[in-house]
Amino acid sequence: MALRNIIPPDNSYQNLSPVFGMPSTSQQWQAHAIMLQKLHKIRGIGYWQKSLTTGDVYWSDMVYDFLGVESSRLIHDQEDFVKLVHPHDRKKVINAWQELEKTGFTDIKYRIIQPNGDTLWLHEIADNSAPDDPGILLSTLQDITDHKALEKKLKKEAITDDLTGTFNRGHFIKRLRQAFSHYLRSGQNAAVLLFDVDHFKSVNDTYGHVVGDKVLQQVCQLFKERFRETDVVGRLGGEEFAVLLFEVTPDAALAIAEEIRKMLAKKAFTTDADATFNISVTCGVAHFTEDDPTEESILRRADQSLYRGKHNGRNQVVGESNLS
Repeated sequence: MALRNIIPPDNSYQNLSPVFGMPSTSQQWQAHAIMLQKLHKIRGIGYWQKSLTTGDVYWSDMVYDFLGVESSRLIHDQEDFVKLVHPHDRKKVINAWQELEKTGFTDIKYRIIQPNGDTLWLHEIADNSAPDDPGILLSTLQDITDHKALEKKLKKEAITDDLTGTFNRGHFIKRLRQAFSHYLRSGQNAAVLLFDVDHFKSVNDTYGHVVGDKVLQQVCQLFKERFRETDVVGRLGGEEFAVLLFEVTPDAALAIAEEIRKMLAKKAFTTDADATFNISVTCGVAHFTEDDPTEESILRRADQSLYRGKHNGRNQVVGESNLS
């Protein structure tokens, strides 16, 4: 059926439901308002209006849902709204509203904290640059909490090694580059520890790759327990791991690496068949120096120390002072 055949002739469409035409009676306007509220709830969209003449503010029902409060418990005032905005975002929100009154436009994302402690992300957009009523500001708000959670999850996955949960090579190199830049400005001591699980291929060949994966996971679990939150642990590939230590002297870095080596040497690893075995690691250590042209040279020196340790029998920690 052609579209024109389902459109009523003349002006009879005016008698249709408000869905098909503009409301003309108070009853239709009320039904229209209820329908809009339902649509806003389905889409998770709220809005507020502010009179520039009286300063009065109206918030839709969805805004109260966002705030987690009953409308009867909250005064229609932007100051009350700001009290529920995350402390780190309040200044940003106030500045955005001030800009909205000047320009008629805002586009901002921020967090609010509900009375029960839950945190929601809101996206507020307003464009009143050519308003029908210059005395009224109108702004929309949408709950983007799920979107932010997904965004955070994807960002984490992009920088995380799937098997061990440590940072991947790309992110570790990025953090190393940032640390080296900071070192050149501040002179803050830092060092890189480069660990390699000795004879890891024989672990896979003897016990299987599933057991080999568990070994790497347990090694990284020990790293997480021993190193500080400020330290950066990354898997460079295979059975090779790097650790970036901040505010540490060369001697202290060697001592920490040696402690890790001894802890792993003592640890008993178990298979599903209750077979137990031990592993060892070799570690190369390099500290930051002003002679390094780039962060890559620090990693290269740590790798040279690691190579020397593996060449000299493995299961040891080698620093640059050990190189001849």
